[in-house]
Amino acid sequence: MGEEQSIADIQQGFFEYRANFIEPITSFWYGARQGEIITALHKALSPWSVGLDNISWNQAAKNLGEAQLTFTVPSLLAAIQVGVGGLTMNVLNPDWSRAPQFISLFQTGVDTLKTTVGQEFQSQQTTLGFHVRPGTKPFRELLSQFVNARMLGSEDAAMFGVSVYYHDFLFVIDRSAVFPDGVFIKLVRVFSAATRAEEMAGTIHKDEETVLYRLGFKLQ
Repeated sequence: MGEEQSIADIQQGFFEYRANFIEPITSFWYGARQGEIITALHKALSPWSVGLDNISWNQAAKNLGEAQLTFTVPSLLAAIQVGVGGLTMNVLNPDWSRAPQFISLFQTGVDTLKTTVGQEFQSQQTTLGFHVRPGTKPFRELLSQFVNARMLGSEDAAMFGVSVYYHDFLFVIDRSAVFPDGVFIKLVRVFSAATRAEEMAGTIHKDEETVLYRLGFKLQ
């Protein structure tokens, strides 16, 4: 892309990490051993000021898929959820300038949980989603280069969307439902069970840069 890129005006971002155990840890739920998980993670997460008031559980779970313990990390707008089938970690409005803190938090949570329950992960998946406000060029004009509007009979469409799928990665660029004339971008990547948080972060950062570059933007 020959033109100089502008910094993307990213809004309302979210990040989600999911990992599935090779086998469900049902013995911890039906063996009344949830306390072992709470004790281990409470101690491991103490550097992020996670206290007892930041730990909760779903008391009205309708099935085992809904049963979970939640550890909130207010300082990073993050949460770690432990379920029978695996682990989920979320961050609201993630900021790459704080990446080392997120990497440390996530890897600490993963290592502590696997050691405590004696169970390895089968797979890991990350999802990064965010809205981008329009820049100097309308997004419709930028996205039209990726579709054949004439073949679709949609030359007068207000906006276009693009989805690209690989065996371990997908990205979606769609119309934002929040910001007028903006777009919503979602990046989903699957990692092997052995991949560490630092390596995942580097890959995700590159994915975001690449997709934004195709729209004429760069990260700050």
